[in-house]
Amino acid sequence: MRPVLLRMEGFAAFRAVTTVDFRGAEYFALVGPTGSGKSTVIDAMVFALYGSVPRWDDRRAVRLALAPTTMRGTVALVFDVGDERYVVARELRRAASGGVTVRSARLERLLVPEGVGAAEEETAPLADGSKVSDAVTDLLGLPFEDFCTCVVLPQGDFAEFLHAAAGKRQEKLERILGLGVYDQIMRRANTEASSATQRAALLADQVAELADATPAAEDTAAARVAALTALAERVGEAVSHLAAAEAAVTAAEAERA
Repeated sequence: MRPVLLRMEGFAAFRAVTTVDFRGAEYFALVGPTGSGKSTVIDAMVFALYGSVPRWDDRRAVRLALAPTTMRGTVALVFDVGDERYVVARELRRAASGGVTVRSARLERLLVPEGVGAAEEETAPLADGSKVSDAVTDLLGLPFEDFCTCVVLPQGDFAEFLHAAAGKRQEKLERILGLGVYDQIMRRANTEASSATQRAALLADQVAELADATPAAEDTAAARVAALTALAERVGEAVSHLAAAEAAVTAAEAERA
């Protein structure tokens, strides 16, 4: 995932319309004094994608996403995945009671690869509402937790990852890199191997039962097969003659009628 353009209005500390343009930047660094909003820019990108922020410690909490005393806020992120460009956007509203909710969310693919998510640009809708986060997960190949670990790296999380037990680090890396597919392949291969072993044992038993067959027994079996084949041919011919006779009778009755 490569960010292209971030738009915020009423998001956290950014009350006024704010645009962060990543176009033309191979790498970027957010610099400024403490409290200037560097972390909030990262929060806005994560919130646009997944509807939550890691340092809030609660996937369901959205209150901190809306600037204080603001009744409405929006955040939209234009980003690239491979050769395709997408825009994901969420709108926040404050109720009269003071509660904050996400009123709408959408994920769309821009039909023009050079687009910036402007209102007049043509898009192909991919998901809306509560389905957006799952659609983003499928698109990026990373659920929220893994995205935060390998992309965002919230303060303190990287050190915690380094000091975690080796098994925990391996489990996290395997999930991030998608190595679980090899476990699935192993289980399927073991199932196929077990089934093949059972079939081989059954065929071996059948072959063992025929191991003492004499030439005379083989000739007798061949004669029985030939007799059954001839019988089947005679039955087939008889059925054909019977069907023809029934058709002739039916035709004759139709002419008399």
